[in-house]
Amino acid sequence: MKKKSKPETPAVQPAPALFGEAVPAPAPAVKGGLLAFSYSKMSLYEECPLKYKFKYIDKIKEEPKFYFAFGSAIHAALEFLYSVKAPPFPTVEELCEAFRLEWNSKSYLEKGYRTPQKSEDDYQKGLLMLRAYYEHNRARFAPPFLVEYSTDVEVDGLLVRIIADKIEHQGGGRLLVTDYKTGKDVKRQPSQLYMYQKIVELDPRLREKIAETYGERVASVRVSQMLYYHVPTNKEYHFERADDREIGGFWERVLGVADSIKGLKFDPTPGEMQCKWCDYKALCPHFYGGHPRPLQTLPAAQEHIEILVDRYGRLKEKMDEIQAQLAEVTEQIGRAAKDGGEYAGNSYTARVSKAHKWAFPDREAVIGVLNQFDLYQRAMSLTLSGISGVLDSADLSEEARRKLLEQAVKKTAVEIKVERKPGT
Repeated sequence: MKKKSKPETPAVQPAPALFGEAVPAPAPAVKGGLLAFSYSKMSLYEECPLKYKFKYIDKIKEEPKFYFAFGSAIHAALEFLYSVKAPPFPTVEELCEAFRLEWNSKSYLEKGYRTPQKSEDDYQKGLLMLRAYYEHNRARFAPPFLVEYSTDVEVDGLLVRIIADKIEHQGGGRLLVTDYKTGKDVKRQPSQLYMYQKIVELDPRLREKIAETYGERVASVRVSQMLYYHVPTNKEYHFERADDREIGGFWERVLGVADSIKGLKFDPTPGEMQCKWCDYKALCPHFYGGHPRPLQTLPAAQEHIEILVDRYGRLKEKMDEIQAQLAEVTEQIGRAAKDGGEYAGNSYTARVSKAHKWAFPDREAVIGVLNQFDLYQRAMSLTLSGISGVLDSADLSEEARRKLLEQAVKKTAVEIKVERKPGT
C-alpha cells in the first residue's frame, strides 16, 4: 500500500555521519535539518535514483495506480474493523460498507482504472476478500494496541517515517507488528519489517502509549515478532525478531542510500522492469518521447566525451572550492555567534543555532567498551544517537562512562538558516 508522506522543503546544512565529522552538503527534502526518509523512499531510490528525484525532489506527480487504490481501500476497511476499543466488533456487513464508502470516494479515473467495469470488478473482488478475511479471523478478533500507527523518529541525521498497519502488545513492552499486503503472493524479504523494528524500538512515544492503554510501565519496547499478512489468501508469513547483525547490515544500507540522496546522486538506472511502467519516460534522458533512445545517437555523444570530462573536472574543482569556503565561513560564524541567535547582513538574515554532539572516531574501540559493560543493545546497534544516549543515561557506571569518554570527541555542530531580505 502506498503511504502518504508529509510535504518536504529543501534546505542546506551539514548532514551528520555515523562515527565522525558532519559533512556539509546540500541535502534535498529535509525538515529541521533532517532528511525525511521512509522505506518506500529507499525502495524507489534503489529502483532508480532519477525516478526518486522526479517524484520527491521535483514533485512531479505520477499517474494514479489502480493497485494502490485497491490496497488503500482494503487497508481503510481493516482499520475500521480494528479501531474498536473493546468488543463487539463491527459486523461483516459493516466492514463491507466501510469498504464501499472508501471505494466510492474517488471516481474510477481517479483510482487509475481505464473503464468503470474494471473498477467494479475490483470492488467485487474486494468484497469477497474482506468477507473471507472476516470469516477466517473472527474467532480471534481482539482489539490491537495500535492501528495504522504513524510516527516520525529522528536517527542518524534522518527523520524516518513508518506507518505500521497493526501493532499488538504481548505484555512487558513486547510487540507484534503486522503489515498487510494486497498484491501478488510472492516471496517477500523482511527489509520493511527491519525498518519497523528499528524505528518502533527507538520511538519514545510507545512506552507512554502502553502506560495509557494498559496501565503498565515499561522501561523499553521490543519487537518480538513481525509478519506479513497476505489478505487475498489469508496466508501469514512470520519473521522472528532480527538480531543486531541483521539490523546493523540493513541500517548500513539505509545510511548508504541517504548519503547518496544528500550527495545529489540521481543518475538513472534503466532496465526492462523498472522502465516498463515508469511514468517519467518523457523526462528521462534514456528516452525520447517515451521510447528508448535510438542507438545511433550514442556515438555522437561519445565523440564529445573528452569535452564533457574536462567540463566535469572544472565544475568539480569549483564545487570543492565552494564547499571548502562554505565550511570555513560556517566555522567563523559559529565562533562569532557564540550561543547563536539571529544576525542580519546587508542582503541576508541568518538564524544560527548550536548543538553539542559526541563523535567516536575509533569504532572498534567503542564496540569493545560496549561489549565489556554489556551496553551494546542499549546503543541500538551502534548508532551515534544510541551511544550518546548511553553516555547521558543516569544509571551508567562511572567506569563505563569514563572508558566511553576516552573514545569520545565532543564537537559543536553549527546550523545556519539564511533568508534573503525582501527587495535585495
